[in-house]
Amino acid sequence: RMIGERIVRIESDLRKVQATRRLHRAGRQRVPYRIVALVGYTNAGKSTLFNRLTRADVQAADMLFATLDPTLRALTLPHGSKAMLSDTVGFISDLPTMLVAAFRATLEEVLEADIIVHVRDISQPDTEAQKQDVESVLQQLGFDEQDEDRIIEVWNKIDRFDEAGREQLRNIALRQPRERKPFMVSAVTGEGLDALLLAIEERLGAAKNTLPLSIDAADGAGMSWLHRHTEVLDKQLDEGRYAVTVRVDKDRQDMVTRRFRPSGETAS
Repeated sequence: RMIGERIVRIESDLRKVQATRRLHRAGRQRVPYRIVALVGYTNAGKSTLFNRLTRADVQAADMLFATLDPTLRALTLPHGSKAMLSDTVGFISDLPTMLVAAFRATLEEVLEADIIVHVRDISQPDTEAQKQDVESVLQQLGFDEQDEDRIIEVWNKIDRFDEAGREQLRNIALRQPRERKPFMVSAVTGEGLDALLLAIEERLGAAKNTLPLSIDAADGAGMSWLHRHTEVLDKQLDEGRYAVTVRVDKDRQDMVTRRFRPSGETAS
């Protein structure tokens, strides 16, 4: 009876977590931030990578399910735009379907993510088997081949290799198709993270348009608005006006062009 009552309480708590997640997602949909989710086999270094990218202090422990609740932090991309980075529970071999269901509230962040960063401990001898385990769990969550363009693969812990070992990894990586090329990084030292951030920004930018705009140099409020709602890629002053190049979500483009006229258009 006590076990049954505990199961009921846990299921009730999970429903509350799911409801909270839905509220959080609804709130994020009103903010122009994309979601990037870290996934990977347990102990692949996801939380260490999360801390390095966001300068946060999330528990990074060598144990199963050290991160049970996804942690969200702002991620600053190379050109100043923002995304939300989510750290999720580590996967294990033969994760039972019932356990996937129990952690669905935790793993829902993966389903909602615009980009999924699959972190692998490339120093592990069974890293390929671990990769297959992660892909199996993603399939249980509802992913299929059409979702592959949302996944960026990261080979973590390259600091554990000497130069000969790194060269061998680079040769293996170069043989992969361009769209599936893995990124070699070290979450501990920070090596390779600049290239990873550029790739995340480029992948997120695929759903955006680039606009050239002309703005009065005295319009400080307008420039501030652009920095809040778009990615400002370039800004040049010319005869009292700024020639500004921005990148914006396609569904927000009309809002920008209504407020600012594109370069080359004359004011009516």
